[in-house]
Amino acid sequence: MLENLLENENYKYEIYDKFTCVQNIDRIKFYKNELKNPKINLLSAGYHLDKNTQEKTGGIFFFQINSEHKLIPLNEENIFLDYGILDIKFSKENNLIFTANSDYSYTIFDLIKNSRNKIYLYNTEEKELKNKITNDVIELSNSEEKIFFGTNDGSIYIHDLENQKNILTINKAHEYGIWSIKLLDEENIIITGGEDAKIKLWDIRTKPTQENKLNDKSYQSSINYIDILKCDLSKNTLITGSYDEKIIFFDIRYFPKELASVKTEHSTWDIKQTSLGNKNLLFMASIYEGFNIWEIDNEKKYEMKHLMRLPVTKDKDIFHKTIVYGVDIKNDTNNNNNVDILSCSFYDNLMMYWNYSSI
Repeated sequence: MLENLLENENYKYEIYDKFTCVQNIDRIKFYKNELKNPKINLLSAGYHLDKNTQEKTGGIFFFQINSEHKLIPLNEENIFLDYGILDIKFSKENNLIFTANSDYSYTIFDLIKNSRNKIYLYNTEEKELKNKITNDVIELSNSEEKIFFGTNDGSIYIHDLENQKNILTINKAHEYGIWSIKLLDEENIIITGGEDAKIKLWDIRTKPTQENKLNDKSYQSSINYIDILKCDLSKNTLITGSYDEKIIFFDIRYFPKELASVKTEHSTWDIKQTSLGNKNLLFMASIYEGFNIWEIDNEKKYEMKHLMRLPVTKDKDIFHKTIVYGVDIKNDTNNNNNVDILSCSFYDNLMMYWNYSSI
């Protein structure tokens, strides 16, 4: 059983503000675009399923953070949708927002032109198919020429953004839904993690199929998070998080051989990495186990120390009361010992804005 780790001799936390949104929230992001509205400091993405009608709705909700660290809703900016949002990415200039949608599509929102363009992953007139397949995860190439999608039926779609057309489909890349996608070079090598408990490596230049993937690795539970380990300057180390309470490290050059595996005693849905002072920290949205923070040793970079846990507390109005899905962080540019954090929990629609700093 995890202890409620709220105090640490080297770090302290402060909850700035909380806000209950009008929809279930699964993504929350710091945001800035002076051309759109300099007051917008964060946005959240919503997904709601009506249990009676099975209709899915969603929205994008905008907020200002004032000088007193309070969340001010900008209701005039909100966008309500007749489909839910499951993932969200920004363009480099933050003028475009890309959303993965609950109806087999993605949408490009141009906040400067106040326009939107919705594109289905594959041309189909079958309403039943559109309602059944969801687009669960997005990855945007650094050049912003391609956009990659993973769906709940285990397929990978790659679209050319200039023409907004599908250029490659890997049908049934995973047996079940795809929860994570990471590009390992600019355009060609991708790695995916799925609900089928597998991590798979693909070279899209070969027009891959399930049969000719580069490599794969099987585990006991779904792979929800994949990224490059930020504190490894060589950029060769992968870090993955899974539902069965493990953080696993790989060297990309020798995948799928493991470098190390750490038992966390909590699931991982999403992670944000940063340096705080001279320490490397992982901020984790941990679903049913609330929110967790871990420290990675700089010299022994696969050794981890559990620093803090904000548990799900249904009977106390302190932290999140339901599953924690979303996390984002922003370092203080004037103080590298200080980081602001956004977290959100789904069924109670709660957004939390708080701070973590080294003492």
